[in-house]
Amino acid sequence: MAEKEFKGVIVPILTPINPDETVDVASLRRLVNYLIDNGVHGIWAAGTTGEFAALTDRQKTVAIETVVDEVAGRVPVIGNVSGAATQASIDNAMAVREIGLDGIAVTPPYYYPNAQDELLDHYRYISDTIGSPLWVYNIPQTVKTAVDPGTVATLASEGYVVGIKDSSGAGELLAQLNVLCDQSNISLHRFLGTFFRTTSTAGVGAHGIIPGLGNMIPKLMSEAWEAGEAGDHDKARKLMGKMMAVQKLAKLAKGGGANAASFSAMKSALKFMGILDHDNVTRPMRPLTDDEKKGIPPILEELGLAK
Repeated sequence: MAEKEFKGVIVPILTPINPDETVDVASLRRLVNYLIDNGVHGIWAAGTTGEFAALTDRQKTVAIETVVDEVAGRVPVIGNVSGAATQASIDNAMAVREIGLDGIAVTPPYYYPNAQDELLDHYRYISDTIGSPLWVYNIPQTVKTAVDPGTVATLASEGYVVGIKDSSGAGELLAQLNVLCDQSNISLHRFLGTFFRTTSTAGVGAHGIIPGLGNMIPKLMSEAWEAGEAGDHDKARKLMGKMMAVQKLAKLAKGGGANAASFSAMKSALKFMGILDHDNVTRPMRPLTDDEKKGIPPILEELGLAK
């Protein structure tokens, strides 16, 4: 895998879905270019926002391959290959190992909860088998198990892990990881899966963010991160204020779960913008109704994204 700089706003890209739940490759390519043209610093493919757990292994591979091909080296691409067991993750990783990814991300196995000694074996075995270090994708709200800071630091010190996306929402875990890395001089890319830290990542010891809402507002988010890094607090504050309107999208749905509300609203909004051909989500997640979609144009207008 190529050596690239990891910083700023890395967007966990949506996976556009055809009505038959195959990957809508043409729409995915347009979305890649929308993100890059609007200043994002990287793309995270087949992540939670990309509905990876609801896709077949082949469809996950298609999504990652399409992103890498369309990016064509313009920004770093990290592919999530997580599976419900170590071997499942390895199989997914082997399918995309040679396509030019800049990083490979893995969650803990999901369904069965695991202890930290099992996670050490999980990451070591995958890294040894595929021949490259990994990114830890720490998202305990979906996989049941958190990767402890000590586990991450151990793996990084041994060379099995080079980065982490921390979507745990537990700030003290990142603070502890920062201390462990500083004390042992461990090099580790640290990213947060949060929208609210866009302008303050450096202040909490992170190199950037990986937020799902970046699919909608890549320009605002990238400019806000850069303003925060430059110490332009007035600009950062104004941009954050403008960005807050994007949260209204997830409130349009009157039924279904939180993930469905977010993914379907973003897909419907991107369809309004002419970027996606379809706004389907994987079943059983609930798409927006036609009546709910009527709330999208005013939000796009507020965000400056209306055509």
